[in-house]
Amino acid sequence: MPILKFTEQAVAEARAPAAGRLDLWDEELPGFGLRVSGAGRKSWQVMYRVAGRKRRLTLGRYPALSLEIARDAAEDALREAAKGRDPAAERASMTGGALTFEAFARAYLERHAKPNKLSWAEDARMIERDLLPAWRRRPAETVTRRDVIELLERVVRRGHPTAANRRLALVRKMYAWGLEVDLVPASPVVAVRAPAREAPRERVLGEAELVALWSAWERIGWPFGPLGKLMLLTAQRRRAVAGLRLADIGLASRIWTLPPEAAGGRVGGRAGGRGAHAVPLSSFAIEILTSLPRTDSRYVFPARGHSGRPVSGFSKAARRMAELSGVGDCRLGDLRRTAAAGMARQGVSPHVLGWILNRGVGGRPGFAGPAESDIEATRLALEAWAERVREIVRAGASDRPAAAP
Repeated sequence: MPILKFTEQAVAEARAPAAGRLDLWDEELPGFGLRVSGAGRKSWQVMYRVAGRKRRLTLGRYPALSLEIARDAAEDALREAAKGRDPAAERASMTGGALTFEAFARAYLERHAKPNKLSWAEDARMIERDLLPAWRRRPAETVTRRDVIELLERVVRRGHPTAANRRLALVRKMYAWGLEVDLVPASPVVAVRAPAREAPRERVLGEAELVALWSAWERIGWPFGPLGKLMLLTAQRRRAVAGLRLADIGLASRIWTLPPEAAGGRVGGRAGGRGAHAVPLSSFAIEILTSLPRTDSRYVFPARGHSGRPVSGFSKAARRMAELSGVGDCRLGDLRRTAAAGMARQGVSPHVLGWILNRGVGGRPGFAGPAESDIEATRLALEAWAERVREIVRAGASDRPAAAP
């Protein structure tokens, strides 16, 4: 029973045996192993005992499942076994043998969505709302195209065709990840079309609407009021501003460095090809940031009661924003588009807008990293836009009638 210290290099260099298969075991975590088949395929495994019986649980394939994530999953399984529970039982449905959809969904959230997506809570909400009620006890591998189509049709009948599109995208992502880590043999969404056609949204807010929204943000207050203001001033995505961390802000350099998972890719830039994204902060943005209350969270906008997570609850906040401002058909994503349109009217070039929005322009991909001249150009553009917003808000405030005594 070969034992060695598992490192990325040691695992990558593990070679298939001349015959049969090879089981390697981690020196640091007893029971955590790597099985190498005669064909060279590598799979993570955990060996443990429950009620005196030796049990083996396959976690997934390497390298799709990294050493770090596999070790975390193995520790979870061994903790369950120490409590007298059988983690392999999660792979047994009521009719036998396969990984249940509920266990599959939990694995997706814990091993993929939470480590890699700021929007993982939205995935969890859709899973709880629609996917688990439909397929909870089913073996994940038995979900069919017909099952997926019927689920989407139910969501459309509720009057939410766009939400049905989001469910389809989630199921597609879940099964693509499941294939990568060898939890499912196939995906049930091949050739399934999105039930609703979504036209690109082009809503750009007018000056009077910006004044009304700014007034609403003042009344809403922390955290969604200042969050909306920063979205408008920086032209960054909602999830990026919501995930803003104190460590990412350089007050001396006045640059906000978005990590890859907030800038458009996953942790470490493994998806989407994008790395960190530098956003110069205008004087107006700095004023807002320095006026915010301080908490013990690493996030500037932590979730209520969960300081380790960024704020959520945007749907409710958007409804409140619309109610107080009177601005109809307004989404938080419209703020980014409005900022881009405003800077374009001020003469900012498509090239500079590309850097601000973290998009490739003119053949220069957004993940290559801007030159110093690009940083200075984006700083000037964002500063000019912030001052324009300040002018609009001040002018609108002076035009409003005074409140009754």
